[in-house]
Amino acid sequence: MYQHYETRRRSGLGARLARLLALIAVLVAAVAAVVVILGWGEVERPVSEVDGIKQVSTVKDANLAVYDGKGWESRYWDGMNMGASLPGHSPGELAPTREDYMRWFPQMKEMNVDVVRVYTILNPEFYDALADFNADREDPLWVIHGVWSPEEELIGEDEQGHDAYKGHITKDFRAEIRDAVRVVHGDADLPERTGHASGRFRSDISEYMLGWMVGTEWFPYAVKETNEANAGMEPYSGEYFRATDDARPFESWLAWMLDTLAEEEMEYGWQHPASFTNWPTTDPLNHPNEANEQEDLVPVDPMHVEPTPAWKAGYFSQYHVYPYYPDFMRFEPKYTSYTNEEGEKDPYAGYLNELRAHHEGIPLFIGEFGLPTSRGMAHRGPLGRDQGYHTEQEQGEMVSGMREVMRDEGLDGSALFAWTDEWFKFTWNTLELELPTDRRDRWRNRLTNEEQFGVISSESGESEEETIHVDGETDDWERISGGPDGIGDTVDWLSDRISGQASGVEEQEHDEFDMSVSHDAAYLYLRFDKKRGDWDFTRDELDVGFGTLGEGAETADAAPGLTFPDGGIQTLLRMKGEDDSRMLVNSGYDQFTYQWAYNSDDYLPLPDASRDPAAGDFLPWKLALSRPIFLPQTKEKIPFDDVEVGRMTEGITDPSSPEFDNLADWQAKGDVLEVRIPWMLMGFTDPSSLRVLDYPFKAGGLRATEVPGLRIYPSLRPAGETGEEEVQRLDYFWDDWEDPAFHERKKKSFPILREAYAGREPVKETGGSEVAAKR
Repeated sequence: MYQHYETRRRSGLGARLARLLALIAVLVAAVAAVVVILGWGEVERPVSEVDGIKQVSTVKDANLAVYDGKGWESRYWDGMNMGASLPGHSPGELAPTREDYMRWFPQMKEMNVDVVRVYTILNPEFYDALADFNADREDPLWVIHGVWSPEEELIGEDEQGHDAYKGHITKDFRAEIRDAVRVVHGDADLPERTGHASGRFRSDISEYMLGWMVGTEWFPYAVKETNEANAGMEPYSGEYFRATDDARPFESWLAWMLDTLAEEEMEYGWQHPASFTNWPTTDPLNHPNEANEQEDLVPVDPMHVEPTPAWKAGYFSQYHVYPYYPDFMRFEPKYTSYTNEEGEKDPYAGYLNELRAHHEGIPLFIGEFGLPTSRGMAHRGPLGRDQGYHTEQEQGEMVSGMREVMRDEGLDGSALFAWTDEWFKFTWNTLELELPTDRRDRWRNRLTNEEQFGVISSESGESEEETIHVDGETDDWERISGGPDGIGDTVDWLSDRISGQASGVEEQEHDEFDMSVSHDAAYLYLRFDKKRGDWDFTRDELDVGFGTLGEGAETADAAPGLTFPDGGIQTLLRMKGEDDSRMLVNSGYDQFTYQWAYNSDDYLPLPDASRDPAAGDFLPWKLALSRPIFLPQTKEKIPFDDVEVGRMTEGITDPSSPEFDNLADWQAKGDVLEVRIPWMLMGFTDPSSLRVLDYPFKAGGLRATEVPGLRIYPSLRPAGETGEEEVQRLDYFWDDWEDPAFHERKKKSFPILREAYAGREPVKETGGSEVAAKR
């Protein structure tokens, strides 16, 4: 009977327990629904509201500050510039997705970034992602939002500059400003337009806005034309912004544009600090030692624009400042003689010191600064702050040092350029060698510095596992070629598994070695397995010729005794060890001497080499860094400058190695030698469409031509051997590609900058009596 009772009791308990659990589940679901509906769990952002005007940011005591519910907090603002492109896409395509933003935002906060700066209106996914990311954060990722100006119209097709008040320039710019404000407040529906964002914008990010940056770097001739065409005009005077009595017409125009922004913001009852973009070329300082008239032609002075008492949020100045450009950053005596806080002569610090002094009473924010980790270079800079050819470690250390200089000079913040590498970018000394220009984003040109400012590297290849690392190891080759646990196929020519990715391996046997070849969107990869003994460049000499065009050199003065049959070569790799390995270029194919010796104003003496590509004369592979300049104040003549980018550096390119060097080109380990060669060093203007530079002297210019592939001529001989040899060639082909495979990787600068940003000074309380209003 007792057992019977227990059975019934347990059965009843089980039923009651089931009903109880079901009730709890209903209650949990209901609470969850209420949380979702009411937004519980989200952090309520304190908002200052005085006289019906809402603010979360302001200029307080000449500092950029944010509201914490009690008062205004200012700090040194560590920012990050974020572009709008991905490899394989132009910026006008606005390719980043919500998934990209939701990956990037946590990484930025991991690096202790306070504020992300965007240049223009992005797609709705950006605003949705930012609102969601910040919703439950006590320390939000703040935003400085830019408004893109009608840059091309201001410059003009003739590059003479246009009057900003004329035509559609002002109308279009004001419309873009209004659209940007509506987007930030989640109240815009933008139609599709080529090169512009479009869609339904409903995420309001106004409570995360640190400020506005209106416009782009101003073209000096547009500023000059605007001032001259409107000479004598009355200074602009608006409800929220006005020009001072000594303002020039272009500065009045900028006051009008800022007033337009303020008017639109007030439609929503909000105010945020505002600024316009500027740069040293149009700064208000005097640079008597600048050699280039354009770089000190006309000023745009932020002190000639001011907010009215009705604009409570205030106004700040903002500049893009790099240490190597314009030339006065390197040669102005008042800067070169300036001593920084560390006791060293530092022109960058000297310039920032004078800039800070000029903008007394308003915050000064550096909207762009940085250094690239490119394989090429475009300018030299004082203290080694060159425009390119930096290791990732150097990037982190030097950028941290530049940031510290800004803090020492009393600046209010800075935004590092840039978050990710951007393949579509170009620079002056490789610009004419990237053809067609509309395909730059399909491949990674390691010689173009502008592509590689990022803290996040946009690496070619689907993943690190599918990338060949130069380290003397062969496991990566085996994976790609279909060896043990491989992912590819060994074939007689390249497969087209994934466009722009290492697509299998082609192999060729020789008496003294075996050669393997692969490629991706950044490099050609070569592997040489020596059959007898280890690699020793005191005894070994490896020559590899590369041919793409016909009528090339079948002999080379740099490699006596070798013959390169059936078309000849345009470039030649000579491997002779750590200090004497380099890429050479056929003198009849050399863009450098064509541009700077034969077609310039006596910049360089004519080389003692033939313009006939069949002659077999070979020269160092160089890029120009600076034309000859005359400094008007000090009367100095600065000679033409260049860099030999063909020099091949020994090192390891595996990011997991403590010896990692992003500038490395080759590594030998035992009987294995690996080499990676940037496409441009072999004459490619666009490997994604198999285009190469034509013979410039024969073509009468820098023009591209399509080729079927690449001829590779490898030869291994004892060092100093000059006996005759007809080199066996390998014909290497691949399919063109449209969508390059790529993956992201944190550069070695990332942890260095993370630590630098973490070491900033404590937040400063600047007071304030405003009453907080919860959103």
